[in-house]
Amino acid sequence: MSVKEIVEATGGRLLSGPPDITFAHLFTDSREVKAGGLFVALRGEQHDGHVFIPQAVEHGAAGVLCERPPQGVDGAAVILVDDTRQALFDMTAERLRRRPLPIVAVTGSAGKTTTKELIAHLLGRRQRVHKSEGNLNTYTGIPMTIFQMDPRDRVLVVEYAMSRAGEIRELASVAPPTIGVVLNVGLAHVGFLGSIEAVAAAKRELVEGLAPGGLAILNADDRRVRAMSAVARRFTLYGLSAEAAVRADRVRLHGLDGSSFTLLTPRGKAEVYLRLPGHHSISNALAAAAVALEFEFDAPAIASALHGFIPPSRRMNIVTGRNGATVIDDSYNASPGSMQAALEVLRLAPRGSLRVAVLGDMLELGDHAEQAHDEVGSLAGKTADILIAVGEYAPRMVQSARRAGLSADRALVVEGADEAVAALTPWLNAQTQVLVKGSRGMRLERVVEQIREPA
Repeated sequence: MSVKEIVEATGGRLLSGPPDITFAHLFTDSREVKAGGLFVALRGEQHDGHVFIPQAVEHGAAGVLCERPPQGVDGAAVILVDDTRQALFDMTAERLRRRPLPIVAVTGSAGKTTTKELIAHLLGRRQRVHKSEGNLNTYTGIPMTIFQMDPRDRVLVVEYAMSRAGEIRELASVAPPTIGVVLNVGLAHVGFLGSIEAVAAAKRELVEGLAPGGLAILNADDRRVRAMSAVARRFTLYGLSAEAAVRADRVRLHGLDGSSFTLLTPRGKAEVYLRLPGHHSISNALAAAAVALEFEFDAPAIASALHGFIPPSRRMNIVTGRNGATVIDDSYNASPGSMQAALEVLRLAPRGSLRVAVLGDMLELGDHAEQAHDEVGSLAGKTADILIAVGEYAPRMVQSARRAGLSADRALVVEGADEAVAALTPWLNAQTQVLVKGSRGMRLERVVEQIREPA
């Protein structure tokens, strides 16, 4: 967008600098600024972006969007607005008004990123797809994603994340989805919202915020998600349930190699081989299939595309570890639901394998944290032969695992990633299957980096 377009969209005014600049990128973190970008100075609870304006300009920002005039900024276009957060939304809405695209938005307590990638992969078979990258799924990430759209893009696929009530409603008001996918309702972020009912209400905001004529795609196997059909003008149910319009039948799990099933849809049926292990991966694939149907795919075309899908980094990746061990790298993030799904995948390890779970804390659970970690520890005690736990709640997980049957020498608390690797190393051989999973803040990818074999 140009300076002129931004001024018009935000109601701001150009204080200084050249009026004819066009910005190719948008940044809210001064450390990530690239030459020619626009830096938006946001005020947060802990940091004020205005403090970092000089750093952003030093890194090459060609323009600054701010609420108060900065000092010592030479050469960059300075646009003054009343509220930078609102200005960010106004710019995004204007960008979409000038360049309208179908928007597919995905939310849920677990599986958002993998499902977003599945949808982008399927739709990408026929048209150019622009998708949110990494963790660009919040009130700053969605505008950054939309700002970077290419004129050749034909559909936008994004995650809508939230940590408070009203956040998804806010995102949907700026970028109303054509299709809204709700995967599940679990305890993720319950620490911010207080109860699982409040989490469900926050996820329901996506259905309520759909564009006119929009389609809600809802998980029939999750009763809280299925109930959202009551507020949807138009919806499709997916899942294993008999009432689902997009359904998996004759499911066969093939251990860590993936699964196969018969895909049943209103546009025919087809046999699917999915290279992602576990029942939860089938559910995510069905959600993506339901989206593809809205873009005129038939069942055989969906099956063909699903077969070629490779999961994103650190999300149920199967990699080779030291001494021929198999590593299930699911280290990107964790919630109670995704932890349970990952442990069920570990259970699928071949007979005779040594199953090791390296688990870190699940964050943002509030008053539910102790019970959630007790339950995960108990499940680990039934599915793993060895548990190595990291974090504040590691003792609770280990105690629960021991009560579930693991011996004291096979359920261990360690201080961090390096100590986890040290405890794990003696067990690594060709018969070992290692699951590594924890919340993003635990940074357990460091365990995977140390035990995997170089590509």
